[in-house]
Amino acid sequence: MNPLVKAQRIRSRAGAHRLIALSLSYERAPLLARGFGLEHLRELLVLLARPLLRQGASLAYGGRLQERNDNFTFDLLRLVSAEQDEAAEREKSGGTDDVQPIGRLYNYSAWPHYLRITPALEARWINSCRIIRIDQAMAGITPDGRIPDGDVDPACDPERDLANLPRKLALNGAICLSAMRRMAMDGLALTSPDVPRTESVPPVSIRIVLGGRLSGFSGFLPGIFEEVLLTLERGVPLYLMGGFGGAAEVIARALLAPPGTPLPEPLNAGWHITNTPRLDTLRKLQGMQPLPFGILDTETGLARLRAAIEQARAGLPQALKTGLDDIETRELMETRDMRRAAALVHKGLAQNDPSEVPAA
Repeated sequence: MNPLVKAQRIRSRAGAHRLIALSLSYERAPLLARGFGLEHLRELLVLLARPLLRQGASLAYGGRLQERNDNFTFDLLRLVSAEQDEAAEREKSGGTDDVQPIGRLYNYSAWPHYLRITPALEARWINSCRIIRIDQAMAGITPDGRIPDGDVDPACDPERDLANLPRKLALNGAICLSAMRRMAMDGLALTSPDVPRTESVPPVSIRIVLGGRLSGFSGFLPGIFEEVLLTLERGVPLYLMGGFGGAAEVIARALLAPPGTPLPEPLNAGWHITNTPRLDTLRKLQGMQPLPFGILDTETGLARLRAAIEQARAGLPQALKTGLDDIETRELMETRDMRRAAALVHKGLAQNDPSEVPAA
């Protein structure tokens, strides 16, 4: 066997153990202000994800299995499926020595959102995607505090209809979202009555962040804020692209400022209570029952995020574990050049572990 091919296959086996989380969402206004649209974000997603899949890494994403313009779950599913089909064709043609195993998608879905996922939809993507359902019990909600699945209208959307939802459903949904983010970071073991062995879901080993909502979210914190906090606290490599706006830009600006510099307003609870009315509703609902262990309320979560940012400011490449130098790390957090941003991410991965990184 060609030594180069052999080395590629060794790298691909190592890459198969990586689970790389993608934290992104489409925020129209900040992207338009920078001259970008939805298709630009889709292009950037492919630039980031395709080389990783070809190296055997799997992707973690918490988007809904709903066909919406601003939802990237199906973009990722189609990308994984296309790469799998292409690899299978190459293998059929007899080039088995240089065929790389293709990673898959781990799609995390919190209660009650996964109630919309039909068996037919799950079966359609069974070879490309493993759906991880985080239910009320897994989130730590006590039996007397849980809502039976049969009492939930699958058509309800806690993200859009909070004011019209039963009070306990809105609270439990927010708790499950927070638990989902923590479990994705830490990994989990899944059991099923139909499967004799426990399935192990690996923890997230790298996180790539861009965009993200600052208002209108359905949890206690903006999703990207909570995911960045968990990533920093666990010392997992974090690739933050702030040049495309949204929650990622707020965190990038905070990190790039000198130590001791006042933090942006969206890192304070009062700003969110003013700009996200549903958050005030959730805060009142917290009085109905104590939050389960590990679930962060708004004030606690933002206080910990502010502390993590202040600590990281003194040495960004080390704190974020980017594998890049200080100039490159700061460039990644500020650039609006999609190809440059993707190239910096892949370069950082290569510096972190050359045996597992794809060529961009």
